[in-house]
Amino acid sequence: MPTVKVEGRTIHYLTGVNGVAPGRRNIIFVHGAGGNAFAWQNQRRGLDRGVNTICVDLPGHGQSPGPSCTSVAAYSQWLLRFIGSLGLNYVILAGHSMGGGVIIEAAIEYPEMLEALILVGSGARLKVSPEIFQGLEADFNSTAEQLVRKCYGPGSSKKLVKWGLEHLLKELPEVVLADFRACHDFDRMDDIARITKPALVLCGSEDSMTPVKYSQYLAEKLQRATLRIVDGAGHMAMVEKPFEVNASILKFLAAL
Repeated sequence: MPTVKVEGRTIHYLTGVNGVAPGRRNIIFVHGAGGNAFAWQNQRRGLDRGVNTICVDLPGHGQSPGPSCTSVAAYSQWLLRFIGSLGLNYVILAGHSMGGGVIIEAAIEYPEMLEALILVGSGARLKVSPEIFQGLEADFNSTAEQLVRKCYGPGSSKKLVKWGLEHLLKELPEVVLADFRACHDFDRMDDIARITKPALVLCGSEDSMTPVKYSQYLAEKLQRATLRIVDGAGHMAMVEKPFEVNASILKFLAAL
């Protein structure tokens, strides 16, 4: 797993087999709350023939040391520093759920750094129910299991759901809780119309965490958006239906 120094900390990330090759587009993949770079495993492998795929462990997640950030805006500022540490300055950003919020924030505040956006199971507002906060504080493991089951569509295998739970339980409870608080405080509904970059908006038809209406709102308000609904997928569309998601991304890239 390659690393880079960001503000004195060793940050871990994953790439495709070609690493960060010169002369190719770069897609930076940002995972969601309580996630890590492996959420994008199928994209870093499936898309790396034509572009550089870079999947980062945000601070405090995966193998990247903490502390984690306490707001979506702070994660966005950190992400731009990560991109600069790689020597890049014009990239495509892909984000899932909270990661989508992170790249929406970046597109609003730092548009000169972006070529395009890919939003998967995300929204311009990411409110979290009080029951989730109460559950995470009272019984983290049990609530994590309930959350993971809710994240996957009804057709997902038990093996895939188990994989998702194993990865969530590797994260520190305080980091997961902080991520959900950051999501709850995030609201850019009044600002996303300012984003002028091309955007691909992807959502699973069975997503109950960020329902399809969230993505429809993004597609309506973003100036240059393409909406794709992934039939049968839940909140983890890029894991559940990687071929469909990758095909949509490749079609989007070809049109840029």
